[in-house]
Amino acid sequence: MRVVVVGGGLSGLFTASELVAAGVDDVLVVDAAHGPGGLTRTMEKDGYSLEPAAGSFSLPHPALSPILERSRIEIEPAPAATRFVFVDGRLVPIRPGPSALLAPVLSIPSKVGALAEPLRPRAVVGPEESLSDFLRRRFGSRAGNLIAWLMASGVYAGDPERLSAEAAFPILGTLEREHGSVVLGGLRARQSRSSRIRPRPHVPTGGMTVLAESIASSLQGRFRGGFAVESVRRRRGAWEVSGPDTITADVVVLAIRPEIASKVLGEALGERQALPTSAPVLVVGLGGTGAPLPTGFGVLVGPEEGLATRGVLFESSYAPSRAPTGSWLAKMIIGGAGGRLPQGDDEAVIEVAREELARIVSREVRPEVTIVARHEDGIPQYDIGHRAWLHGVDATLRRHPGLHVAGWAYRGVGVANQAADAARLARKITSAASP
Repeated sequence: MRVVVVGGGLSGLFTASELVAAGVDDVLVVDAAHGPGGLTRTMEKDGYSLEPAAGSFSLPHPALSPILERSRIEIEPAPAATRFVFVDGRLVPIRPGPSALLAPVLSIPSKVGALAEPLRPRAVVGPEESLSDFLRRRFGSRAGNLIAWLMASGVYAGDPERLSAEAAFPILGTLEREHGSVVLGGLRARQSRSSRIRPRPHVPTGGMTVLAESIASSLQGRFRGGFAVESVRRRRGAWEVSGPDTITADVVVLAIRPEIASKVLGEALGERQALPTSAPVLVVGLGGTGAPLPTGFGVLVGPEEGLATRGVLFESSYAPSRAPTGSWLAKMIIGGAGGRLPQGDDEAVIEVAREELARIVSREVRPEVTIVARHEDGIPQYDIGHRAWLHGVDATLRRHPGLHVAGWAYRGVGVANQAADAARLARKITSAASP
């Protein structure tokens, strides 16, 4: 069985690694870029390293940990770090878990309403809820709006009024269905994990580019860069992947954005692939010496602060190797759905980022190094209707054996989600090939 994986980002690399580990020897990953990694290629400047996409992940993880171990990737635990929210013009530390409801970011009546969440009845079967609707129903209006905005910002840079609670954060519905309460379910989950190693943030030594290159290297010649795929067609019982030349395969995995998959598949098969929405963002790295950033992992910005910034990661705090010794580095995520995307050239964007970071950390910011990454294609949005769209995609694929899709637009945007989906997909492909 020959498998061609189109797309050399993390999803494609993870899928290939899982297939090879499952005993599928004839695997080839192709990508238009000459090197692996896709969006997760580290940007370096004057000793600073900016990760324009994901830069950390939680370990141990049942799917991600084995891939990293097989690829002999060096991993460093991120120092335990405080999380903050920026509300009412001030930084407020937030502890993870249900105790976050006690943080001084809500009025006393709003806190009382939020803490009454376990007493609220479960939802009856009804229309698909937005993230905001779900959390307002469970925690009250003020607390629900704030929690929804922060969750949407932290994962999708999304609009909580449009994101589907069930598709974007399926754990919420699971906790309500199984425990009758998000808070009680969360507490019971924490208690059940108390006897096990609790997942904690880690970063790859050398950055995400090194991680991608290590996985590609572990594939032992199964990665081919500089191969821009023009079409994928079914002919004479096999799949033909056409680009600089034509590769014939029994199985094709499209680990590329849905809109690109739609183009290479053509009208007959690609019509179901068009992604409903995405949220363009700017990632800005500001670094320098002098007054350091607050000690912590980062900060999410509340919905009423009037900032274009959705969140800031204090890179030099939780990943010190990303800045020279004695220096600081902030990674700012700006724009997104329901947010404001600054217009203009890089200098204009940097000035907005500098001014807003100064406001968030309450001190003057004079960056000596700046890096701008523009994600104009945006982060996929799991809006209301996402699950129905995904069911439609799956139904179409079932009519075309040997064709599969993967990537952050489908079943989760995080690094661990990509690993879990790669493991699922490898099982599906190998099971179909078994006699």
